[in-house]
Amino acid sequence: MRIGINCLRIDPSYVGGLNTFTLGLLNGFATAGNGHRFILYVTQSNQSLFAKFEKWPNFEIVVTNDRTLALRKRLCQAGLLSGSRGFYRIASNLSYRGIQTKMDSDSDIIYTPSVVLQSFHTRRPAVLSMHDIQHVHYPEFFTWEKRLSRNITYGLSARYASYLQASSEFIKADILSHFPDMRPERIETISEGVMVEDFAARRDTSQLCARYDLPERFLFYPAQLWPHKNHITVLKALKLIEVRESMKIPLVMTGAEFSAGPAIAKFISNERMDYARYLGKVPFEDLVGLYQKAEFLIAAGVYEASCLPVLEAAAAGTPIIAARIAPNEELGQKLQLNLFSPLDVQELATLILLRWGDKITASAQAAHNRRTISHYSWANAARKYLNLFERIVTS
Repeated sequence: MRIGINCLRIDPSYVGGLNTFTLGLLNGFATAGNGHRFILYVTQSNQSLFAKFEKWPNFEIVVTNDRTLALRKRLCQAGLLSGSRGFYRIASNLSYRGIQTKMDSDSDIIYTPSVVLQSFHTRRPAVLSMHDIQHVHYPEFFTWEKRLSRNITYGLSARYASYLQASSEFIKADILSHFPDMRPERIETISEGVMVEDFAARRDTSQLCARYDLPERFLFYPAQLWPHKNHITVLKALKLIEVRESMKIPLVMTGAEFSAGPAIAKFISNERMDYARYLGKVPFEDLVGLYQKAEFLIAAGVYEASCLPVLEAAAAGTPIIAARIAPNEELGQKLQLNLFSPLDVQELATLILLRWGDKITASAQAAHNRRTISHYSWANAARKYLNLFERIVTS
């Protein structure tokens, strides 16, 4: 089977969930995809992200010129500003006609990992990972341009994709409730994965704390500084512990700075929380070391399709404190998690205080998760995708 994978929207400067998801799944295909051929459609600016796959005999890299791609994007942006789904669909189909024709001729099926389709006219089955529809629930987190773009592109993608992949049953139900064109049989639930060996292999963390001037024990929150990641609730809980218990429990945060950054920095400054540290984006080796060194992972997001840091922490052997949202509850059916109501500062403070002093429970949870995490390997996830692709093509 020839599987075309549309990676044109992958931003090489972005360090976060979408890139981790895409590269992890490609690694899974490299491990589990014997007998299939994978054609990756990339751009000149992001092709370095995919260079490692050139060594695999069943992978092919097709590079699109950045200059012509920029012209196509501008035409599509004009279509978005019209506010018309019909006009945008025509603009996109015209803009990407040449690329889409090549994908159709090269492939038996085309998979897009990056949320929305670029072309809505294809001769091959199109499978799309629509990771979440956060804009429906939290429109205040987006500018009006982003809301307009999402409303148009997500609606068209739900209508014209042959199948969608959802990372949790929650997201599947969410999509079905908001897109009347979708039917349950057109959505396949496949959990996200983790490169278990990357996070499980023990790192020498002896120099890590000195390099970043960190305390010996700390909570770790790796997340982009977006509003829905809910950093402020975590900070409020730690401040409550300081006030009530005269205890400063250190917090280390990593991730790119986005729209929630100023509010987070202001809160830390106003509350004089010198024990809350934001490191920004860190190299992958240091990220893994921080996972392994941390006492607990914090995953406080109020809305997620699934939570990659939960899986990464489980592989690293780090116990987990996570928001009680549906995708985390699904992960909690196999993993041992400490859950809290995502906006309840008091409950989170009580939970952190309880777990911070209970190393026996933490060790037992970490051991259980290390034994269980292989279920979520990217190779296992890739096999489920391949089974889905085979069913679609043969039908």
